[in-house]
Amino acid sequence: MGNQRTGTQSRDTRQQILGVLLIQTIVMLVLSAALLLLMGDVLAYSALLGGLIYIVPNLFVALRSLPHRAGSRARKVLAELYIGQIWKMALSVAGFTATFVWVHPISPFSLFGSFILLQLLGMLLQVKLKNRFLKL
Repeated sequence: MGNQRTGTQSRDTRQQILGVLLIQTIVMLVLSAALLLLMGDVLAYSALLGGLIYIVPNLFVALRSLPHRAGSRARKVLAELYIGQIWKMALSVAGFTATFVWVHPISPFSLFGSFILLQLLGMLLQVKLKNRFLKL
C-alpha cells in the first residue's frame, strides 16, 4: 500500500513539473513572437534561445531524474537528482557557449532576460503549486 501511494505522489510530482515546463515553453514562444512583431528578429531569436537554454536542460532533468514508478529507493532518487543537476548545469553552460560562439548578432539582454524570466516564472509556479498542495 505504501508503494502505491509513493508511486502516485511521484507521478503527480512529475506531471506538475512537466506542466510547469509546458507553461514556461508557452510563455517563451509568446514572448518571442511578441518581440518578433514589436522589436525585430534579433531580440526575438535571442529570447527564444535564452528560453531554450533554460527549458531543454530542465526538461532533461525532469524526464531523467524524477521517479515515475513505485518503489524507487530514496538513495537512488537522490543520486539521480544530483547527477541530473550536474547535467543541467553542463547543458546550460554548453547552450550559452554555443550561442555566444555561433549566433551573431545576439542581444544579451534579451537572451539573459528570457532565461531569468523563465526561472522566476518557474519559482512562482512552484510556490503556487505548493500552496495549493498544502491547502488540501
